[in-house]
Amino acid sequence: MLFLGLAVCQPAFAGKPAPAPTGVYEVPKKIADNCSVPVEDKIMAWLATVPDGSTARFGAGRCYGQDGTIAVAGRRNLVIDGQGSEFRALTPGDAGRANWRFTGGASLTVKNMAVRGSNPTGEYVHEVEWQHGYSVEGVQGMTLSSVQARETWGDGVYLGHSTQSPACGDDASSARNVLIAGALLERNGRQGVAVVDAEYVTVQDSTIGPVAWWSVDLETDTNCEIARHINIVRNQFGANRYGVIGSVGFGGDPQVGDVTVTDNTQTAQTGLPGECWAPVWILSPDAMYRTGYTFRGNRFLARRNAFEFRRVRNIDVSSNNLTLTPTIGCGKRAGVLLVDSHSVGITSNLFSGANYVFVADSLSSGITATANSTS
Repeated sequence: MLFLGLAVCQPAFAGKPAPAPTGVYEVPKKIADNCSVPVEDKIMAWLATVPDGSTARFGAGRCYGQDGTIAVAGRRNLVIDGQGSEFRALTPGDAGRANWRFTGGASLTVKNMAVRGSNPTGEYVHEVEWQHGYSVEGVQGMTLSSVQARETWGDGVYLGHSTQSPACGDDASSARNVLIAGALLERNGRQGVAVVDAEYVTVQDSTIGPVAWWSVDLETDTNCEIARHINIVRNQFGANRYGVIGSVGFGGDPQVGDVTVTDNTQTAQTGLPGECWAPVWILSPDAMYRTGYTFRGNRFLARRNAFEFRRVRNIDVSSNNLTLTPTIGCGKRAGVLLVDSHSVGITSNLFSGANYVFVADSLSSGITATANSTS
């Protein structure tokens, strides 16, 4: 590294960019790797010495203890390879602790890594619901590949902003271009994946559940946060309290919308015994509409309605296989429930056990339903 630093200072290289570091940096052996003591401060000190454009690599199959957050801020073109290691909370921690928090920066990759919180049963507790596994805040390009998040009090993966946007349309600090692939998220005390302020997000080929609330929640907290251009593809969803896909927070066009959900499978029922939540509900707030929702080739489970839409435009529900199980107290069952929703195509779905293919209120319009079955 000394040679590179000197070379950049020579006159012959004036005006030329310094070559990007491409080396692999191994975690120092002096950092305890048996989860005997918290080591987040030592890990952060070491990561600060790893240049952008490099790979930081942890010990294969080792365990690193935590009391606080491992924070990574403003980094670019950095790969963090866990090599199958786990980062485990050894103490209850404060309300805002995350196992890993990434703030700002761009083009980051985290792979082959597991995190574990201090919530072995995966229950929801309001006071600590912000203890996420991976908190991605305002990063411009983030890949989480073959990662795991277990027993967190908060979300397995949280996607939000790095600073509060002052007005609608000021989205520079939102997370962007995020890929979550091959993840295992289970016993999370809130969501598996929470998209709070982010766009161009893909969740694919992952196993999510059991979780305490939603498997994937598009949960903007204000009308100016964004949750748009989302792809949820080929995932397996286990038990959840409120649904597989939920979007019931704030915001409408153009902040929230353009969501595609294809070829996913639900393996455990939504809700506690006797509860009637739909596996999918997209509910726009009063006086707002959302646009562009595609659900195709999914296999979901329901006790009442399969899909619920309120104030949503341009909906495609096609080639899905839904099993709706009669449940005392849940009433009649519809494949699709529409409230003030428009330009809806419902095609070639099997809503096994449903009483109706769809039910729509008087405000809804432009509904086409063909080649569907309830048997």
